[in-house]
Amino acid sequence: MIRRVASQKRHLAASQSAENFLLFSYGDYFEPGNVRWGGLRFFNDDLIHPACGFPLHFHDEIEVVTIVVAGEIRQRQGVQPPVRLRPGDVQVLSAGTGVRHAEMNECPGQAHLYQVGIFPRAPGLMPTHAEASFGALPPPNELVAVASGQNKVGAIPMNADATVFVGSLEPYQMIEYRMTPDRRAFLYLTRGALTVNGVDYEVGDQARIADEPEFMVGAIDHSDFVLVDVPTLGQTIHE
Repeated sequence: MIRRVASQKRHLAASQSAENFLLFSYGDYFEPGNVRWGGLRFFNDDLIHPACGFPLHFHDEIEVVTIVVAGEIRQRQGVQPPVRLRPGDVQVLSAGTGVRHAEMNECPGQAHLYQVGIFPRAPGLMPTHAEASFGALPPPNELVAVASGQNKVGAIPMNADATVFVGSLEPYQMIEYRMTPDRRAFLYLTRGALTVNGVDYEVGDQARIADEPEFMVGAIDHSDFVLVDVPTLGQTIHE
């Protein structure tokens, strides 16, 4: 089963500081039928205005993967030195027993980032974070694992039975992805136009994939996307 969720279904949380497209229930937005997709708890597409951001807030028992698309974010955790994230940088924050941090755009232009929340493999761990740069332009026609608890080469380790990939396809190129029956996949198109098993997708569309041993992603135009592979974690929650 592959379900296309159109970009218009995203929830827009707009303020003077940011425009946040929420793909799942998060913060003040709650929709009972749209809480998670297997082990994927949230996926936020955030546009943060200059001199703005997310003030000090709390996470626990969640793996947060931040992918910076444009601009720059500075993150502060307590007395630790601030972490600076630029385009192509990825951070894995293992919140564990709990962490407070703030994320701010201290640059003159708008910052654009994706934040992906995944349920951890095991609870009660000490909070940790790690960062790596994967380059602002991903290599064409392949999937690059940027965060993984499945021992993917080159990926930042995380405390979850999951992998987050970034992908870039040139026109008319295709990628085949295989899954076992206990897995789900989630694809978010960030640029261009794609097909997933022959169905057309535009920017901002999602594919929620379950019970598919394999699927094909093909590019109509030059396209970038994020693909998340997670465990099923019991009953499916439908929209």
